[in-house]
Amino acid sequence: MKRKKRRLLVVDGYNLIGANSELHRESLHSMIVPREKVLAALSEYQSVVSYEIICVFDAYEVKSKESIYDFHGVTVIYTREKETADEYIERFVHDNYHPHLCEISVVTSDLTEQNAIFALGAYRISSREMWISLSEAEKNISRKVDAINEKMPRQKIDIGEDIHAKLEKWRRGRF
Repeated sequence: MKRKKRRLLVVDGYNLIGANSELHRESLHSMIVPREKVLAALSEYQSVVSYEIICVFDAYEVKSKESIYDFHGVTVIYTREKETADEYIERFVHDNYHPHLCEISVVTSDLTEQNAIFALGAYRISSREMWISLSEAEKNISRKVDAINEKMPRQKIDIGEDIHAKLEKWRRGRF
């Protein structure tokens, strides 16, 4: 039996935020909303692709340990103190890539990072390309939902006012 290859998409979260002008403007005031919007988009994207998605955020200047949590199926990682997302991603690719067992794609527009992950065997998706993919996925999801809604039976039956009045009397117990 052939073993299924594990497919991972590792995203540099702040790099993805920086590639979106709206989120970049919001990030100048607070990172909370842009992070949540990126994670929501990645979660939706995961529903239409066959990747396990890991989103990495720097905690470079924050005194903390590495933290990992799940956001609707997306693994979110905050790096430990004094570790950049790039360093984490390079280490992750080095530790997990295997040409026959694990395919890894990394979302980043950082040229140095791209060269490092290419050398380790991973694929690269630019942040701009990823935003295009996220947008296309959102459109596909919307089309699928619309198609399902069209096939579903209507909630109300078209009946005349006289029949509606009789049914309402019955409902209220006034035969």
